Amino acid sequence: MGQYERHVFVCTSGETCPEQGDTEKFVKILRERAKQVGRPSDVRINKAGCFSQCGRGPMIVFYPDDVWYAGVQESDLEEIFTSHIVNGRPVERLRYDPGKPGANKVSEAELAEIKRAYAARAQAPPPAGQAAAWTRVGPAAEVPANGMKEFSVGGTSVLIVHTGDAYVAFQPMCPHEAIPLEQGIHDGSTLTCLEHMWQFDIRTGAPMGDALEGLRSYPLKEEGGALYIALPA
Repeated sequence: MGQYERHVFVCTSGETCPEQGDTEKFVKILRERAKQVGRPSDVRINKAGCFSQCGRGPMIVFYPDDVWYAGVQESDLEEIFTSHIVNGRPVERLRYDPGKPGANKVSEAELAEIKRAYAARAQAPPPAGQAAAWTRVGPAAEVPANGMKEFSVGGTSVLIVHTGDAYVAFQPMCPHEAIPLEQGIHDGSTLTCLEHMWQFDIRTGAPMGDALEGLRSYPLKEEGGALYIALPA
């Protein structure tokens, strides 16, 4: 046997998986459950790049079991953990088997619809009766006019962008090769990472041009000359 009995890979940076679920949170939940039952020494839970099955996510893959799960939701994680990680029994209802090897992405039209839905969700206000937990970022004046600046808020790094007439907040690193987006440029409509020229819609974070992944955005508001952000729990 190798260093670990089982490797669990969660797609957190593919073209659509992060848009179909909070896959970063999936990793945290599974790791925490493994710690709770004393399994971190024989099970390795990793973030993974694209599995080239875009549109069928969120996806989780188990090795050496060679078991692929598709369409995983947060509510499925406890069943996956208990049945597969603890007891070694795959969850058959979530098992993915396209019937052919290699890349199996959905059509370009379906991918575009997934991205549009993600952009709409990112900009939507919290559900009625669910107030956002706003955390102060700092003075709005610290963000250069028509510029951008990275901040650390409660241990989470965020990029605040002044679009010219508003402020928006995104993940601080380019999803391509983790290059700080603060080093890039924007023209009020498009944010460009200068390392490999990936581009993103400055209002929504949606991918543009050759970019294969969008940016995670966060609700942001300006109040009394200060900026406040709502970060996930």
